[in-house]
Amino acid sequence: MSAEGTHAGAVDRALLEDWPGRFRYPGVLIALTAGPEEPWDAAELARSVLARIGGRPPRVVCTELIEQGEFDAAEYLLAGCPELRGHEAGALGRRLRAARSAAEEDVRQRVAALRRRATAAGVAPQEVDTVELAARARRRTAAVDGELARAGRAVEERLAPVERELRDLFARQAGDGSPAAGAGGGRVGALLDAGELVAARTLMQREPIGSPIPESAARPPLWDDRWDPEDVLEYHLNPSAARPPEFATWACADDGGAALLAAYDLLNRDDSAAAAEAFADAFGRFLGAEGGGAVAHRVPGTRFHLTYFDGLFGGEGLSGLHPTGRVDLYVGGPGAQALPPGLAGQAPHVAVAPGLAAQEYTDRQATAVLSLRDLLRLVVLHRDRPAAALAVVARQWPVSALVGRRAADLAGVLGQEPAAAWRTLRWIAHLSLGYGPDAAQAMENCTAMDPGSLGVMLRYAEHLAADSGSGPWSAEGSGWQRDAALVHALREELVGRCGSPEAEAAWWAALAACDPADGQLSRENLLLTVELYADRPEAPRRVAGGLRELVAAGLLAADEGVGGEERLRVPLSGIARMLRADADQQVAGALARLRPSGAPRSGGDAEEGAAGEEALSVWERNRFATVPSAARYGEAEAAGADRGALAALRAEAERELHGQDPEELVPDGRAPGTELAPLLSALEAQCRARYPGIRMDVRCPSALRAGVPGPVLRAVLFEVLDNAGRAAAAVEGGLVQVVATSESPEALVEVQDSGSGLPAASRGRRVFALSAAGRQEGRSGGLHRARRFLRAFATPSVEAELEVFQSSHPTLTGAALRLVLPEHPGGT
Repeated sequence: MSAEGTHAGAVDRALLEDWPGRFRYPGVLIALTAGPEEPWDAAELARSVLARIGGRPPRVVCTELIEQGEFDAAEYLLAGCPELRGHEAGALGRRLRAARSAAEEDVRQRVAALRRRATAAGVAPQEVDTVELAARARRRTAAVDGELARAGRAVEERLAPVERELRDLFARQAGDGSPAAGAGGGRVGALLDAGELVAARTLMQREPIGSPIPESAARPPLWDDRWDPEDVLEYHLNPSAARPPEFATWACADDGGAALLAAYDLLNRDDSAAAAEAFADAFGRFLGAEGGGAVAHRVPGTRFHLTYFDGLFGGEGLSGLHPTGRVDLYVGGPGAQALPPGLAGQAPHVAVAPGLAAQEYTDRQATAVLSLRDLLRLVVLHRDRPAAALAVVARQWPVSALVGRRAADLAGVLGQEPAAAWRTLRWIAHLSLGYGPDAAQAMENCTAMDPGSLGVMLRYAEHLAADSGSGPWSAEGSGWQRDAALVHALREELVGRCGSPEAEAAWWAALAACDPADGQLSRENLLLTVELYADRPEAPRRVAGGLRELVAAGLLAADEGVGGEERLRVPLSGIARMLRADADQQVAGALARLRPSGAPRSGGDAEEGAAGEEALSVWERNRFATVPSAARYGEAEAAGADRGALAALRAEAERELHGQDPEELVPDGRAPGTELAPLLSALEAQCRARYPGIRMDVRCPSALRAGVPGPVLRAVLFEVLDNAGRAAAAVEGGLVQVVATSESPEALVEVQDSGSGLPAASRGRRVFALSAAGRQEGRSGGLHRARRFLRAFATPSVEAELEVFQSSHPTLTGAALRLVLPEHPGGT
């Protein structure tokens, strides 16, 4: 061998391959198996041989080669060395195969880690051919280590300026040293240290360090059950009394807390308006408001005064949750142990009295009780008092106290700026529900911050038990996707917003046809999807008419694409993506439920009669009690209008009814009361006339009133009674029983019939499940619409609803439906 040569020549290789001792020298074996792209130095080879005179046992050499990742050299040794045979060669061969597989997997893992690192930092990953590198790693790991190291350095070079930029931003945001900066800075710093630069940037944009977040707010101390609140109050009020050392933990943070406790103590002796005003002013000042303006009025027949206070929503991040920030306050004096009657229908408020027991937060009501124990926990706080006090009362109120009853209310609370909307959601989840950022993240993922869906999710969550962690729908519980009841409620909310059968078919078709990544589709593709599943040629034209309804409902976005072509987009929230999985099947079902043009509506809870030429009966007119065209129809009929004019008015009434927003039926002030007895009596007579063969048993207290306007209640009762009357008429001697009762603050109307009953899939479920079953059976949405109408009149204390209940009646074995109505204060 020539010392000057840099490569082994043909003669050199031939000599080495004939040398019997080659299997004892790792360097020689590596040189013999190296490819032309991996040259070796002859002098280095000679030194490796001279360094190990006599060599090593082949078994040791093979083990060393495998450990060094020189797999081709080890294979060469195993194949040609006569000293390695039998069990020893088999064991080394198995070890070599395992090491090669591990080297391949290591390459894949290292490349994946580089890509994750780049993705987490928001930079383009280095292009690496994983398959080719893995194949080379099977030969020798040294052949790929250098390339992977270069790819890693390239990624680090790309992300270095990004990390510097974010750390500079981090330093600027965290520079004020506030408690909020410390709480938020810890999370951001951990993300930066972990290389999660995208997550860190998102967090700093959504929750800038130093901005108020729930985790940074001061929390009241936990109450020590060994202490009696009255004793602690006495320690505060009597400085000369002997105080135990533990009292230092409960000392007032400042004079504002001391004044608040003194005003509370006055209520033990004085139930005057002045005492109530003093407490309201002290509480407002304690929360940071100016105070001094409260005016109290006696609640007749009680030991309470009604006044108000400010400051509860005065903290940064809280003001958007309440339009004015002013909250009604019922202050009771000595002997006040029960709340004044009639508070259930009021706006959310606070009550305080020495003898008033604190709620256990199991039944959310309009009244939040502020106990002495709560006050003692609050007065020790130096800061964040509004947030701490709001957390006390908001978990007693229904979540609607912070988000409103309508989607439009929640949209106004969230605002238009995404980052601000996220922070507001975080506060709502924390204050009202006791949930952390993970629950808010789950809500955002599920709803994409759509106010309608988000409102459903928040109202659903208030009935779940909050834990000490992040709340429901955690990854450990497989997320919100596994909550079947929630998914069903969200689906019904989205379908209910479609407004008409045509719009519902259009929505399912849009889900089926849209791009799964961004929800984009063309109008042409949507209508082609409809044509594919439709069995009637006019279906695409009719479905196209429902697109405008979807855009108005926020279920579809429309804009002008290239060349003036109309482009559509489905907002793909998490629930929309989930529903998309069976959109094809739903399109077919929705199209099958579309009635042929001009065909009469019949069967189930469907509207009878179409926008054709038949006249509206007295019974049918109840269905249209909420639409303006119904009155014009009666006037036209009385004036002798011809059938064509009446048919046009009927068609207009149909359109108005299908497009009617229940929220528009809610009056600005308190919903006017409707006497149930006269309304049920009139509907009973009309129902008997419509279904002559049935018997009716109507029972209703004479003075019972519901907090729902007459036209709305008439339309809702019509759908329920028509459903029951039709079912009873199908059996001999059919009976419909209506029982109205007062379960203050609710008025209940239960309707049962002796018909064939509900489908098995609908029993025991709320009517939205019945509505879904009805649509599958080809029925339209009368009961579904009735439920939507009722829900619009929910109050903080009554969840207005139409539900299926389990009846124990021995003979009325058909459907059993219950209307849950808010009882009007004028009722019994």
